[in-house]
Amino acid sequence: MELMTKYQYTYFIYPYLIEEENYKKYIQGLVNNKKCKIRFFDKKKDIHLYTYFLPKIKDFMFWSFELSQSGLKDFEKLDSTVKSTLLSQHECNIFNYKLPENLQGKVQTDNSIFFEISEIKVICFKTGICFLLFKTNIENSDKFSDVINFNYKFREVNSIAYNLKEYENIKIQSSSFKDVKGISTVIKEIAGDDALARQANIGNEKFFVYSYACVDQKDWNENTKQEELNSTFEKFRCVLPANSQILNDELAINDLGQSKSLYKNQYIKYGFTATSSCLFTSNINTSNFTLVPQKFESEYLYTYLIVLYKKFLLNKLGHDFKFKFEKAEKGFLDFTKQLWIQDITNEEFGRKLENSWAENLELKEMFERIKNEYDITYKKHNVEQLNKNNYITRVIVFTIFAINILAILLLFYGF
Repeated sequence: MELMTKYQYTYFIYPYLIEEENYKKYIQGLVNNKKCKIRFFDKKKDIHLYTYFLPKIKDFMFWSFELSQSGLKDFEKLDSTVKSTLLSQHECNIFNYKLPENLQGKVQTDNSIFFEISEIKVICFKTGICFLLFKTNIENSDKFSDVINFNYKFREVNSIAYNLKEYENIKIQSSSFKDVKGISTVIKEIAGDDALARQANIGNEKFFVYSYACVDQKDWNENTKQEELNSTFEKFRCVLPANSQILNDELAINDLGQSKSLYKNQYIKYGFTATSSCLFTSNINTSNFTLVPQKFESEYLYTYLIVLYKKFLLNKLGHDFKFKFEKAEKGFLDFTKQLWIQDITNEEFGRKLENSWAENLELKEMFERIKNEYDITYKKHNVEQLNKNNYITRVIVFTIFAINILAILLLFYGF
């Protein structure tokens, strides 16, 4: 069954890490980069975000909501050094990255999937954890199989495996780059190398995939065979190629990842894995291709990024506890206070999505592991510090004792 799409987009998310000591310098580099522009949020224009997130999360993610028009004008007048200093003091900064205007022509080849990159965002947190987001759209094709194949292929364009998998005969071409290697060039320009991310066990060779697709109601309605539909959806959810074979028992095992019970609308399916999130709809309901995709790439996308940020920060803290305990201790306590114990939103469905993402990323298990590691390291550190203090005390006591003995001897012998 070949499904036809009415509307679709995919965000590919690349996480990376900047040394905290170099964070201010990194932000200044973005400020000085003519392709980058800081994203300011406005209460009226971004009312959907302002009303969705709770106050502490708004302060954490979108500090510019509280910036007045006069404050914005004053900020724009500052030089780049002062701007970067001020920006680096906020917990999160979001930049829009503008692609060059000289778009490449398309060369038609067999099995090619053409796409455009309509948006690039750079999201940086004060801890040095950052995300690079590419919003993509398929061009000149309505086949849902092309969306599935594109997601499968594109997620690896920055990996060593990409060129090794050319035998799979899925070719993708962009109107924004001469070839897809240009994506790696942009990543290198903005994120640098991935050495720090690898040290902190942050996997970024493959993109995280955040994808929406709405198919034609003639392909998904009350008469549609659910078995075939679920098999296709499973490939979408797990970012597999369209020619993959999905068995019925695999569908049963992965039912939790589909989380069908999240939404009462029978023509909406949300899917989750540890590295992907997708929304699959039918245009049999008008809201499925109007309001639903808008929320998915605004309120819910930022919610997903916050959950991802928690995951990567816990990874980083687990690494830092082994080498920089005092710094990691402060970071862990700040994280717990500022983010872990804070609710993100009061919207019921947003909370359901957050919980589903957290469950698939095993955030609670990660937090407990890091907390246990912190407790053990804290006790060990205190014992070592106590032993060190005791040693210093013994040295001081011995030195005082020796000085007193020497003074007595000098007095006795009349020196």
